[in-house]
Amino acid sequence: MHFCDIRTAVLAFLCVSAVSYVGDARTRGREVSRTRQDDDEANSRVYARRHRRKKSEKPNIVIIMTDDQDVLLGSMNYMPKTLKIMQEGGATLSNAFVTTPMCCPSRSSFLTGMYVHNHNVYTNNDNCSSIQWQQTHETRNFATYLSNAGYRTGFFGKYLNEYNGTYIPPGWREWVGLIRNSRFYNYSINFNGKKIKHYDNYYKDYLTDLIANDSVTFLKQSKQYFPNRPVAMVLSMPAPHGPEDAAPQYQHLFPNVTSHRTPSWNHAPNPDKQWILQYTGKMEPIHIAFTDMLSRKRLQTLQSVDDAVEKVYKELRNLGELDNTYLLFTSDHGYHLGQYGLLKGKAMPYDFDIRVPFYIRGPGIAPGTDIRNIVLNIDLAPSILEMGGVAIPDHMDGKSMLKLLTASRDPAGAAKRKKAWRDTFLLERGKITMKKIKAREQLEAEKNNILHTKESRLSLQCTKTQFRSPCRPKQKWECKRDSKGRLRMHKCRYPYRDKPKNCVCPPKIIMNKSEKRNQRQFLKNNVNQPHRLKTKAHFIRAERSVVEGQRSYQLQDVAVSDTLVDSQHQTVRRSISNKRYVFPRDAAGADTEHIVKRCRVLANNTVACDKEIYESRDSWKTHKMAIDHLIEQYRWQIEKLKGIRQHLKRGKPTEPPQTEIIVTTKRTLVTRVVASEEADEGGSTQGSKEENEQDDDQCICGENMAQQDERHSESEATTNQPRRGKKNKEGAPKHRRRNRRKDVTRDCNQPYMKCFTHDNSHWRTAPLWNYGPFCFCPNSNNNTYWCVRTINETHNFLYCEFITGFISYYNLMKDPDQLRNAVHDLSYGMLQQLHETLNHLRACRGAKQCTVHSRLPEGIKPKPLPVLIPLAEGSGDVESTGVTDVLRHLPTGVIGDRTRKPATYNVPSKGFY
Repeated sequence: MHFCDIRTAVLAFLCVSAVSYVGDARTRGREVSRTRQDDDEANSRVYARRHRRKKSEKPNIVIIMTDDQDVLLGSMNYMPKTLKIMQEGGATLSNAFVTTPMCCPSRSSFLTGMYVHNHNVYTNNDNCSSIQWQQTHETRNFATYLSNAGYRTGFFGKYLNEYNGTYIPPGWREWVGLIRNSRFYNYSINFNGKKIKHYDNYYKDYLTDLIANDSVTFLKQSKQYFPNRPVAMVLSMPAPHGPEDAAPQYQHLFPNVTSHRTPSWNHAPNPDKQWILQYTGKMEPIHIAFTDMLSRKRLQTLQSVDDAVEKVYKELRNLGELDNTYLLFTSDHGYHLGQYGLLKGKAMPYDFDIRVPFYIRGPGIAPGTDIRNIVLNIDLAPSILEMGGVAIPDHMDGKSMLKLLTASRDPAGAAKRKKAWRDTFLLERGKITMKKIKAREQLEAEKNNILHTKESRLSLQCTKTQFRSPCRPKQKWECKRDSKGRLRMHKCRYPYRDKPKNCVCPPKIIMNKSEKRNQRQFLKNNVNQPHRLKTKAHFIRAERSVVEGQRSYQLQDVAVSDTLVDSQHQTVRRSISNKRYVFPRDAAGADTEHIVKRCRVLANNTVACDKEIYESRDSWKTHKMAIDHLIEQYRWQIEKLKGIRQHLKRGKPTEPPQTEIIVTTKRTLVTRVVASEEADEGGSTQGSKEENEQDDDQCICGENMAQQDERHSESEATTNQPRRGKKNKEGAPKHRRRNRRKDVTRDCNQPYMKCFTHDNSHWRTAPLWNYGPFCFCPNSNNNTYWCVRTINETHNFLYCEFITGFISYYNLMKDPDQLRNAVHDLSYGMLQQLHETLNHLRACRGAKQCTVHSRLPEGIKPKPLPVLIPLAEGSGDVESTGVTDVLRHLPTGVIGDRTRKPATYNVPSKGFY
């Protein structure tokens, strides 16, 4: 055969083979695609057959919760393992919200299935893990019901912000609870009742990895030793909460990610929003750099969470429990990074703070499902109970979402689901404090000319001489006006130290420090001491000198005579090797010398007694009773001497000691005290309050001080020289003023504001911050609100009422980024209906009352909108388009307008709340 024919035949054969291979490859690809969803279940069945053990009849439940993770800023896009396991293998709940965007209130709602107004944990401090919470609501968390139903329960990670680690909450079989707030290093945990301190070693202490390892170990041991019992465990991760310490292998990632820059990012100021946003301006360059770096560090910390989700998933698959386990992934609330000019934080009623990621997979849930019904954090507890086959208690405000998940495979069930599920829920943050209630009552009293108010009572009291300002000696209370011009009573501080300004006073004569120290030591050694078996014999025999009419006592080398007590207060010198005590002859009778001889204090401060005392119990008892009697006698003598000393204090002559005052400058004083003849003779040097008041009259003030300045100007140069090694006091204030001007965080803590400082030392792990310190206030105390959030086929809006009286409305159908307050677009009837719905939800209890649709619940009739009492009348008319009837019922300044300056807030009447 010709060579060309052979080559042609070979090429033809290769072409046919290639075509056949490509076809086979496509077939194999289609087969792999068809079987990809069944791989996990097949592996689980193989593992189950290998171990040949019986599974529990009830499903396992695993909840993974992150801390402060957003969903609208794009954080889930950087967790590929979680998305593959949870989104592709389960259901995505795209309208998942929290009812209160703060850590402790949201987590308390997660545990109990209740709104904040029912479990009373309003903030991260108020009632968070308090005694009232522990006794009332903590005993009804979902873990207690699951544990009673036979589940092996375990909790790993952050619990509540104020959890102190002194107890294990009820319902948890395995407990690894973080003490206090989130950290990655240098934290303490309560490990089954034992506190363990962790430090800064990544391999031993990194909290996210520790939670993953401990939870997998608990799961593995539970299935090994209790194969028939189901497991329910919570993995509460610290990420991406501060201080945002990422694992070392992830600290180089995401250098240029700007997914947090949404349309509302740096959108400021906002005069049509609540107070804090009206006065928050655009971010400065250092703030923009901070938000970018903070976003990067948050994404880095989430990579360890991504690994933990995969680790738990693989362990469930290896144990053969994957097809019998509900696996949930969510967060306690959202987060903002520069939205509306706010650098960081939560606690706002907008979607970036209240929306959370939510994924779930398990038995009966179709992979790749997207459920758009509203799901809340209060729905988690009842859903978990229904998964475990436990009846849902009546006190829970949420509803089980299990019907939503299992009906995703049944269109008929889905139609039935849409008819019964909620489309409106409550958002709430904070509560009405007693201070606000009193301020509102006072405002109403002033408007209605009601007498006998607090202000009128104070005005009457402040006219009295005993409450006038400034405080005088012995005055306890004074009347002052606060920053708002209201009269308030204040306690006088340091009433004996108030002196006129620019005065120089003589020094007060006080007791010698050495004498005070020795008196305290004597009382400590000899007064009110318990009697023990080996009591040291403090008293030994010494020389006595008895003169008729006089008795002298030597107490630790201090000679005191009845007739010379007023002049014998001398400095005490302690000498352990030369302790001498002399007993009065009438203090213990004739046996005093015999008693003292039997026990002695040696030079090395040890006690040695006769041998008979150690051998005979009767001798020991007799000697001890005699010593006790001597101590009581001397205690009585000490009290008598104290009375004499007090008498001498009251009878001290009024003539002050001669004092020569040398004034060097207005800020320094050099004095030289010339003792009087009585002082030379050894008079008492201890003063009293009455003496101090008399000394104040000897101060040199005003013109007299100026004359003293001129008289001693020559000595100023020599006496004001700073000592070597010490700072010049004259230049210290200027130096401090220069430092204060350089410190931008000096005045960070503003009244009624929540502020934070950031500097180069805040972050201890890479990437580090090197742009210097700054201060920012992202929240305020008056940011308390109650809102209604509605999502259905025709509406998507947010309606809020703030504690200041401010009202806002955002139509997310037209404005998804909530940039414009559209309350002007509402009719009076719509405002009335929204207000009634909000009031109903604020008072609801139980799932039946708290499940609300866009219309009002049956049986509730609309009431007229209450009249609002303004604090101050606004200036100018508010322009409106077709809503004049609405504006007549709203107070001036409540409705914001982006075309004018921020208006004055108004406080609603009592019925408004």
